[in-house]
Amino acid sequence: MGKKNRHFFIQKLVDNLTISSQQEFLAELKKEGINISQSTLSKDLKELGVIKVRGKNGKFRFVQTKERDSFRTGVLLQREVLDYLQESVVVKNFLVCKTILGNAAGLSRCLDNIGWPEIVATIAGVDTLLVITRSDEDARLVEKRLNEIAVAENKLTS
Repeated sequence: MGKKNRHFFIQKLVDNLTISSQQEFLAELKKEGINISQSTLSKDLKELGVIKVRGKNGKFRFVQTKERDSFRTGVLLQREVLDYLQESVVVKNFLVCKTILGNAAGLSRCLDNIGWPEIVATIAGVDTLLVITRSDEDARLVEKRLNEIAVAENKLTS
């Protein structure tokens, strides 16, 4: 079963059941025919923004956080930057990004959804993305953030 389907079932369990441990989660997923490791479940819960909280009755349960969408967009942006962004250049209040062929639209979508106030809009071609910002400084700030994403990941994997 693919990751998207697995995430669908995890989300369904969070919405419909009170689950207090990852072991219970794994057992419920197994009932659905999904056999995964605890570490995979842990990663999936993090990606979905699902956290464990203590209820009023003192028992733990998993809940959906409001940060889920922004967290997910941030994870997607990180993947797009690391996997596809090849170079960028600031031209006045524009940031021109070159990607691997066919991947400008994915990066564009992530930048549109990330919610950075400096970004007014993006326009994507096949391998080129134009990020329109409010000022020259904003364009440099967006480029700096994208570079920080790439550098931070390289430090983690080194």
